[in-house]
Amino acid sequence: MIFKKLLFISLILFSLLSCKTNRVIMFSDSENIETKKNLHEQYDLFFQQNDIIFVSLTTSNEEFSRLFESAMENSSRTYSTYTSGAPTFKGFVVESNGTIELPYIGQIFVENKSRLEVRQEIVEKLKEFILDPVVQLKLLNFKVTVLGDVKAPGSFTIPNEKITIFEAIGIAGDINPTADLRSVVLIRESNGERKEIQLDLTKKDVFGSEAYFLRQNDIIYIRPNKAKINTSNYSPIFIPILSTVSIVVTALNIFIRN
Repeated sequence: MIFKKLLFISLILFSLLSCKTNRVIMFSDSENIETKKNLHEQYDLFFQQNDIIFVSLTTSNEEFSRLFESAMENSSRTYSTYTSGAPTFKGFVVESNGTIELPYIGQIFVENKSRLEVRQEIVEKLKEFILDPVVQLKLLNFKVTVLGDVKAPGSFTIPNEKITIFEAIGIAGDINPTADLRSVVLIRESNGERKEIQLDLTKKDVFGSEAYFLRQNDIIYIRPNKAKINTSNYSPIFIPILSTVSIVVTALNIFIRN
């Protein structure tokens, strides 16, 4: 009889010790995630204050190209936009009035304008000097920040200026098992106002959300679940002790009752 009780207690202890944290799965609302056509084509970059823009010109007029390139070199400023040890770049900062100032062209208002709109305006102004200007614009300081219950929180500079919320989470080392996927917040500055977008990563609706493609300076905050918040009130030293005591007390109660 005693042997059976000890065996029963051993099984309970084994089952309790081998329990794993339940994790909510992304997109659990559907087995098949619908693909939204032309989602990538709808994305465009919009410039903001303090953005650093690199401008390049290609034209068959080599003399003007050299003059423009020299003027650009003298007018632009050097910025360190990446982590230490990485190269610095020269560009034009979007000032507090929303403008950049380019050689020969003067001030251009770019805030909240798309890259295509700004490029077309620069091309039109350059046509006063040359016939065939080809202009390329690149944002040098596209940065997103991932905070909260992820493996490697931090700020990350994105070289290709285009990233989804899931790619950003991947760069941050993925979400921890203790994260609350139903309560993710994206903080975005737009037109001088701060906007908070609530996201549920267990739903496929996120693929059609305005937060799917991130914009420069977006902040993603992933909250821990309630279990982690509750255990955070205790010292890490006492958590395994409390778990062990709870298991032993449960086993002893079962043993005494029988």
